[in-house]
Amino acid sequence: MVKIVTDSTCDFTQEQVEQLGISAVAALYVRFGDESYQDGVAINRKQFYHLLKTNPNLPSTSQPSIGDFMAIYERFPDDEIVSIHICRDLSGTLASAEVARDLLGAAGRRITLIDSRSVNAGLALLVKEAAEMAKAGASAEEIKAQVESLVPRNRLIFAVETLENLRRGGRIGNAQAFLGSMLQFKPIIAVRDGRLEPLERVRTMPKAVKRLVEIAAQELHAKPHTTTVFMHAAAPSAAEELKAVLMSEVNLTDTLVIEAGPVIATHTGAGAVGIAYLV
Repeated sequence: MVKIVTDSTCDFTQEQVEQLGISAVAALYVRFGDESYQDGVAINRKQFYHLLKTNPNLPSTSQPSIGDFMAIYERFPDDEIVSIHICRDLSGTLASAEVARDLLGAAGRRITLIDSRSVNAGLALLVKEAAEMAKAGASAEEIKAQVESLVPRNRLIFAVETLENLRRGGRIGNAQAFLGSMLQFKPIIAVRDGRLEPLERVRTMPKAVKRLVEIAAQELHAKPHTTTVFMHAAAPSAAEELKAVLMSEVNLTDTLVIEAGPVIATHTGAGAVGIAYLV
């Protein structure tokens, strides 16, 4: 069976990783001052949010090392590997994976790398599809073709309490246009082809959740059987509300909820909520 590898920005729990049959997750790093932690390995969500409130240092993030990827790939010396990762425009993760693959020489030819052009719930949606295909016995070529066909159809929309975290992390992209006029507004942002694009701004998070439902329902109305992945950053009730209201509008048959881990929450801040789906 083809081995599916991804990175920690998909934000699956260990239980979800095991249920889906994902073979390995490359951990990114989050740093507070001089202390560096592997996402989901040396720091969990609860510990991260505690540090976010109590540590005077603002967190920063970095990609897995080349050695991290080599160690993962060398665990499967006789298997085909499909390795799906956060968009290269948002992280150096894929670049590390590419160098690791090349350093493995002939063995590296077994490794297929895919740029998800997304992150978090958008990445999770594609990895879930790949893992299910691998379980069903699909080849690496078949998985690659299917996942890459879904990349341009993959939509991630989310709302955040503030753009400040994205601004500090240098990930704000075209949403920069929102900065000067935000005040008490809550921005709604889309990830499109690896870039953060401003959609709208509303006054409150409840209104943001309502607007996310309206946007998604309009696009999903004719696609009742698509996978949907809901995300939140320490805001489970908002994610459950988003899911419940959307399911009352659209016949969703395959849903998953994920919580943003340390790396993603570094950039969104607490309170973010969103959804990924195929258009």
